[in-house]
Formats: sequence, structure tokens, C-alpha cells
Amino acid sequence: MPDSVVAFLTHFGEIQLFIVATVCIYWLICPRLGTRLWFALCLSSSVQQTLKMAFAQARPYWLNPDLVAIEKSTSYGMPSGHAQTPPLFYGILAKSSRRRGAYFLAAAIVILTGWTRIVGNVHSLEQVLTGWTIGVLLLISIFLLEKPATQWWQRSRFIVRVSGSFALCAVLMAFGLWAAFHAGQQIVPQIWVENAGHPLRPVKADNIIIVPGLLFGWLLGLALLDGNYPPKPEKKLKLALRPLLGLPPIALLLETAPGKEIELILIITFIVGVLAGLWSSYGAPFLFKILKI
Repeated sequence: MPDSVVAFLTHFGEIQLFIVATVCIYWLICPRLGTRLWFALCLSSSVQQTLKMAFAQARPYWLNPDLVAIEKSTSYGMPSGHAQTPPLFYGILAKSSRRRGAYFLAAAIVILTGWTRIVGNVHSLEQVLTGWTIGVLLLISIFLLEKPATQWWQRSRFIVRVSGSFALCAVLMAFGLWAAFHAGQQIVPQIWVENAGHPLRPVKADNIIIVPGLLFGWLLGLALLDGNYPPKPEKKLKLALRPLLGLPPIALLLETAPGKEIELILIITFIVGVLAGLWSSYGAPFLFKILKI
């Protein structure tokens, strides 16, 4: 298969695609489904980034200069994010559709996306299999814990919801920062850099910080909304305005988030993540309500 086709198919596992699709589902179709997807994406991304730095495993083309990768990647390779996150995203969509064919379609996309990472020399078979395994385990965990978590949320007061949400995000950050510290003690072999043909930045504490920020901001927005989502307008044209107005601020915030591992900068990165999540779940819907769209 041509590399251009492989490079195209691998986009079905891109986190950027999942973020855009998730907020659009939240704004346009079903807030509960959007929240379920957002939680899954943030949890998977946090776990993935933490494990990448904990394992500190090279990508195939870092080890073999004869391999040509379909994309340049600066992070460690174990586990594959393109293998880990799709089972969660497409699995949740399949379950929500309640159609048997949706499960087969989801499985096909998951397998295809993981396969592109192997033939594209971005990940090894072991890294993809590990990603699939972790993704499926996280998916099962979410299905099992969603009901008790929802019941806790519904019976809790605002301050308890916010405190519990922050505690969860703090735990994710703590594990991530531990992994970043562990990875930071290791020296990246120069031969990896030479084989890759580009600079490597495998220790990414800013990614560890911004994702829990996105999750906390989203949950904070849910607590503020308290179930009072703006009604959908009757005219489809007005509904179509929601992504046009809601997506640019998210892209701007994520694009301007600082990428340096300095204590003060990491705090700012967390705040930016919180603002992006808060805008997605609360700010944008509040604007839609004011504009009656």
C-alpha cells in the first residue's frame, strides 16, 4: 500500500480529530455522550503519556536508519497512542449507537489504525499490541464505573463535585510528573537522534499537565451548568453555527499553551488547559444560550 494512503488512514487515530468530534457531539448531539468521550480521551492521553515516559522505549525508525517513517515523532513509542485511544473513542460510539454493525466497524477502524503505525515504521508490533490492550482495559473500566460515578455526581454538592474532580486530575498529574522525572534521569542515545534524522523530545511534562487541566476544566463546566444545557434551535443553520463559534477559542488556547518544563510555566499550562476545557463544556454553551443558537 502506498505510504500516502497509510499516512491518510493513520489520521483515524489522531487526537485532534477526536477532540473536534467530541466537542461537536457535545454541542450538537448529546452532552452526556460528549462528556463520556471527553473523559475517555483525557484519561487515555494521561495514561499514555505517563507510560511512554515510564517505559522510555524507542520507536522502530530511531533504531534502524534504513526505515522511513510516515511521520516524525519526538516522544517515546511504548505504548502507541494511535492504538490505545481509538478503542475508547470508537468503542464508546459503537455502544451508544446500539447497533451490532457499529461494533464491527469500530473494531475494523481500530485494527486498521494500529496496522498503519506498524507498516508506517512509527511503532513496533509490541507497542501497538500494548496500546490496544490498555485501550480495551480502560474502555471496560469506564463502562463498569460510569454508573456509580454518575450517581456520585448527581447526589453531590457543587463543592464536592469540584473537589473530587480536582483530586482525580491531581492524581493523574502526580503519576505523570513522576514518570517525567524518571525519564528525565535517562540520557537519550545520540544514535537514536542520528537515526531519526530530527531532534527528539521524549520527556514532555507539559503534556502531562495540560491534559488533566482539560479534564478538570470540562468537569468544572459541568458542575456550573448543573444539567442546564442550552436547548437546540429548530433551524439547522443556527445549530451549525455552534462549531464555527466554539472551536476557534479551543484551537487558540491549545496552540498558545506554553511548552516548557519550568514550574511557573507548567502552572500556566495547567490554567490554559482548564480554560480550554471550561470553554468547551460551559463557556461555549453559555454563549449559544445568549445568542439563541
